[in-house]
Amino acid sequence: MLCALCACNAPFMGNNDPVAANVDTLDTPPYTITASPEIFEKAFFKNSTAVFKGRDSMRFFQLNMGSLHIETGKIVAADIVNMHDMPAFTQQFPKGRFPVILSVARFPHGDERIAFSQVLLSPDSIVRWEYALRKDQPPASIFSDTFYSYGVDAGIGLFMDEKANQAFTSLSGDDPKAFDKYIMKPLNDQHHVTWEYALQDFNGGNMAIFSTGFGDGHYATYIGFNNAGEPCRLLTDFGIVDWWKKR
Repeated sequence: MLCALCACNAPFMGNNDPVAANVDTLDTPPYTITASPEIFEKAFFKNSTAVFKGRDSMRFFQLNMGSLHIETGKIVAADIVNMHDMPAFTQQFPKGRFPVILSVARFPHGDERIAFSQVLLSPDSIVRWEYALRKDQPPASIFSDTFYSYGVDAGIGLFMDEKANQAFTSLSGDDPKAFDKYIMKPLNDQHHVTWEYALQDFNGGNMAIFSTGFGDGHYATYIGFNNAGEPCRLLTDFGIVDWWKKR
């Protein structure tokens, strides 16, 4: 059961191989979900559902991609096209290897889309969600009109350590085939009809790459904190669930 209790600063030492068989692997939470929006947590447990744009009901299933190596405690979330220029979030995260888990929405007509991606830093219960901020972005309520996001032009987003991002930038400069070798080919190897993903190692680190909902757009990333004020989730929302209309 994934939700075994542990300290928030204790890294998960999980299997690096993606779980590609039975993806409905996460049990119900051992606590009452209280932080809003509740879907940020509920979508990562079995048999969770939501309504899409007020009409179609969707059911979520989960995929554990494997472990992302966080060496510096600084994490980058970006589109694969502009990853080289994207600064890391200002928040200091725990160092170690942590599961990256996808929540995939399955619609009644058979379409599937990645609704959320998260780095699971700890299974502690979340008491509040805040925007993941970059330099010169003042704090703002996630329920306000302020919207911090990254733009997507390739339909693919990622998580990676700041140092790994720098290493891949250098690698790409030396090897013009690096993008195809470390991003496009791994994605094609894990391609589903409407979404794809890969956890890819390279010289200098690794990266978690995945489809972004219905494709291009602007997507916000949030940090979930426990009652001690420690960051326990880093989550990108791909706009499938319109929870913000209820705020």
